[in-house]
Amino acid sequence: MHIIVIGVDHTTAPIALRERLACSARYIPQQLQATREVASECVFLSTCNRVELYAVCSDAVQGRLDLLRVLSETRQVPLAELESHCYCFLDERAVAHLFGVASGLYSLVPGEPQIQGQVVDALEIAQGSGHAGPVTSALFRAAVVAGKRARSETAISRNAVSLSHVAVQLARHLLPDFHQANVLLIGSGKMSELAARNLKDNGAQQIVIINRTHAHAVELAESLQATLRPFQEISEALLDADVVISSTKAPHAIITPDIIEPIMRQREDRSLLLIDLALPRDIDPAVGDMTHIHLYNVDDLQSEAERGIQLRLLEVEHVQSIIAQEVESFERWLSSLGVVDTISDLRRKADTLRQQELARTMRQLSPTLSEREMAAVQELTNRLMNKLLHTPMLRLKDAAAVGQGHIYAEAMRYLFNLEENNHATDDRNASQQARHDPDPVDCPAITPAVAKP
Repeated sequence: MHIIVIGVDHTTAPIALRERLACSARYIPQQLQATREVASECVFLSTCNRVELYAVCSDAVQGRLDLLRVLSETRQVPLAELESHCYCFLDERAVAHLFGVASGLYSLVPGEPQIQGQVVDALEIAQGSGHAGPVTSALFRAAVVAGKRARSETAISRNAVSLSHVAVQLARHLLPDFHQANVLLIGSGKMSELAARNLKDNGAQQIVIINRTHAHAVELAESLQATLRPFQEISEALLDADVVISSTKAPHAIITPDIIEPIMRQREDRSLLLIDLALPRDIDPAVGDMTHIHLYNVDDLQSEAERGIQLRLLEVEHVQSIIAQEVESFERWLSSLGVVDTISDLRRKADTLRQQELARTMRQLSPTLSEREMAAVQELTNRLMNKLLHTPMLRLKDAAAVGQGHIYAEAMRYLFNLEENNHATDDRNASQQARHDPDPVDCPAITPAVAKP
């Protein structure tokens, strides 16, 4: 049994190829169905920056080739093109890679939190469609644990690295009563939406949105429970605001000295923080020279964002240490699977013997024992069996963790004459391998694909 991952990300493949390989949640079950033709279990992770196929295969070399072929055929990408951009990791390296992904080490922005939820979603889809098995389920759950540890025990996610996030952190730093501040958001595009959601997440309670096209801002205002004002009221909104974050597509400045000067006279000594996220700039640079105004543009914020990224990168070594610990823990669990059948057979045989001898003894003692006494004898035999088996089972698991489980498992089978159970064990394994996949979902047909090491 081998764990294999093949995939591409923003460091190995252009966006055009990632688009062709990407798969929406609706069609992932069908992608997994095709993969199950060559793997016993699988999970498909598809995000804007990566597409990865995790699978359990009996043969490492053939498994890699089969997975590449399936991915190539299902996503209709030539195999040669896929191989030239694809990476492939096997067993422990595959485990470490997923743990690094879940921790945000390989994200476009180090430590970004969205990937953790995407890992969870990928597992839920695979489990819901019946294609994740015990190994991939445990693998992805362990990856989530590693990601949570990385974020709680290090600063990999703590420093602002996006312009909108930096803008909000700047406002919080300059305004001690940020929660009570009146925040004016000019524009309702993607950058404005990110800034607005960051404001809300950081406790801003009074958000006003202004946009030239009223309809575009309605949905955003409703989702944030913000106040929506028409663009014609921008002067009145500026008069009330403590913070202004502007991000429009206007071809020229919309806030100029002529507009802001009379407003500042009415504000008296109240300072105003202006954050310009637009390019071309929404706010005339000359506005920044005025008294009681603090103006920051994209370049000012970008330098702070780059500093945040550098601070996050300082945490990489610490995160890698956490990942190494979690990989070791998962590998110990994985190794123990090789002796599970032996442990089950030993316990089953011991319990069969216990029940046979107990039944014979009870036939002799039943006339003289009360029900309570008979239950006590039953419990005594259970405790004796469990205590006798406890240490050998623990040592067998320990041996498996260091790669020697097969040696001791064979010895235990010989010493306790468990060979008679081999046939039953083989039958169980065969039935597990022969589990039927669920019916494919109703979506366009896809065809089977594999990745480069």
